[in-house]
Amino acid sequence: MLARRLLLLVALATAVVSTVSAQAPKPPPQLSPLPSANLPVRAPTEQPPAYWKTRAEKSDYRLTPDYEETMRFCRLLEARSRWLRVTSYGTSGQGREQPLVIISKDRAFTPEQARATGKPVVLIQNGIHAGEIEGKDACLELMRDMVVLNRHAAVLDSVIVLVLPIFSVDAHERLRHYNRINQNGPEMMGWRFTPVGLNLNRDYLKVETPEMRALISNVYTTWWPHFMVDNHTTDGADYRHDLSYGYNSGPGVAAALDRWLSQAIEDRVVPRTKEMGHLTVPYFDFVRGSDPRGGVTTNNYSPRYSTGYTPLHGRPSLLVETHMLKPYATRVRATYDIVVALLEEIGARPRALTGAVAAAEAEAIARGRATDPAKREVVLTTRVGERRDSLEFKGWATRWEPSGITGKPVPRYTAEPWDSVIPYYHEALPALTVRQPVGYVVPREWTDAVDRLDVHRVAYRRLAAAWRDTVEVQRIVEWSAPPRSSEGHRPNTVSRIELERRVRDYGPGDVWVPLDQRSAAVAVHLLEAQAPDGLMYWNVFDTVLEPKEYGEDYVMEPIAQRMLRENPALAKDFQAHVAADSAFAKSPQARVDFFFRRTPWADPEQNLHPVARALRAPPEAVLAKP
Repeated sequence: MLARRLLLLVALATAVVSTVSAQAPKPPPQLSPLPSANLPVRAPTEQPPAYWKTRAEKSDYRLTPDYEETMRFCRLLEARSRWLRVTSYGTSGQGREQPLVIISKDRAFTPEQARATGKPVVLIQNGIHAGEIEGKDACLELMRDMVVLNRHAAVLDSVIVLVLPIFSVDAHERLRHYNRINQNGPEMMGWRFTPVGLNLNRDYLKVETPEMRALISNVYTTWWPHFMVDNHTTDGADYRHDLSYGYNSGPGVAAALDRWLSQAIEDRVVPRTKEMGHLTVPYFDFVRGSDPRGGVTTNNYSPRYSTGYTPLHGRPSLLVETHMLKPYATRVRATYDIVVALLEEIGARPRALTGAVAAAEAEAIARGRATDPAKREVVLTTRVGERRDSLEFKGWATRWEPSGITGKPVPRYTAEPWDSVIPYYHEALPALTVRQPVGYVVPREWTDAVDRLDVHRVAYRRLAAAWRDTVEVQRIVEWSAPPRSSEGHRPNTVSRIELERRVRDYGPGDVWVPLDQRSAAVAVHLLEAQAPDGLMYWNVFDTVLEPKEYGEDYVMEPIAQRMLRENPALAKDFQAHVAADSAFAKSPQARVDFFFRRTPWADPEQNLHPVARALRAPPEAVLAKP
């Protein structure tokens, strides 16, 4: 009887598995027509014991482990090694713990303990786009190799490593065969956006998501890592390069960081990855469509991205992008190797990195204390200059064939290598520069602005008593917003402001933000009206742009007639608006509003940025104790 029951249970289980298999979607078609998908895979020189193989290794890189299996593997490493600890730094939108793995030979498992060692701290972030997940599998292998198999463990003599195995944990669990049409494996992968449709890779400065708020509050501005690696997968054209990298440089980056990135990354890490067998190239955009013959370009990123955010705190970061059409095993190996090369570089010269960060912090503080206004310049955006260098591009011979679908030629890649030296435009020049004030004053009622200062650990003090002074305010003169939303917003692009000096009264609880601090640039990018990812851009201050009162036409018409008679310049301006702007000319409301805004009844605060630029610091007597 027992044997029969066991056979019945086995049959039932088999039937369930068969049913589930029959219902599961078929894997997407292989990308075999694309030459990069068929490149040979370079296996690691040493195979780990079977017990310590990851899901990717066991499946010959067809599969990647889900969240639970990833955490089990990390816990196995923790149980095996005294050098490794698994912690959680927050909770995702769907309630999952956000894991952080700390690796330290000194067992420095808290930020305070890490700082006491004097060693540089390196943060490796994986899965901010959870479908681009080779960073996770590369780090699982690397952590095992370091703490179990004692490979590359020497770097831990000089470096403390923090690993986010999966950043966007909820999106990671939205596993499907069809999440990324342009990507060659693994067979199932996660999603690009969080469950509420936000892209974590646009959230570093605005910090709207619980995942990013936890990362910035509980990891980045607590551990203060000296260097950050952000692992991704590209989209874009097909070519033979399997590994690309990017970082902000030049204007907007502290001089010491700029030198370190050039010497450490360009002079040593990139050549090292090439020695490891990779075709490494700067992360780029094509100048003309997807045709490399017109050249490629790179530019600095705004602080919604990791490489734009970390320099605002005086710290460098590196974007790693493996090529999406390469086999998954190749992409994992490329990520593994560049992380090893980076850790080797930092481990061999730890003081070079910590010294560059210390110098960058000192530069920010000195800028905030400078009495010469010309020395308080801050670059908000950059542009690519016309000067060009040459880049050795390794692509595929390509035919450009007319398409009845797109209405324009579409590339058809062949398996024939195409090597060429092409133009490379990457000179970063200042595009928008502001002169930072002595500090900012944020009225206490703008709680969202104060909240962002808190999350980013920007130091400030509250006023304990009334304070009256002349300050600069930013008048928003020209701005635009798109008709469609982006990241749940219709961002305001402010194209022109005017600075006005006004006497303002402030009271207890209002916030004074001094700029002689290491994170001063964070405050500047949050609080300047024209900043590309500032609070004005992301709609925090939208209400100051909204009209609150208006004049009825029958009330305003006689007032406007009198204004025209008494002010010839105003009459000329009005006629110019009518002649130049047909929409204005056809809108009775707009024509009436033209005059209303020039009367004493108009809202004096409309279009004024609510955060003031201070000309001097408040007296110590009016400030609350730190």
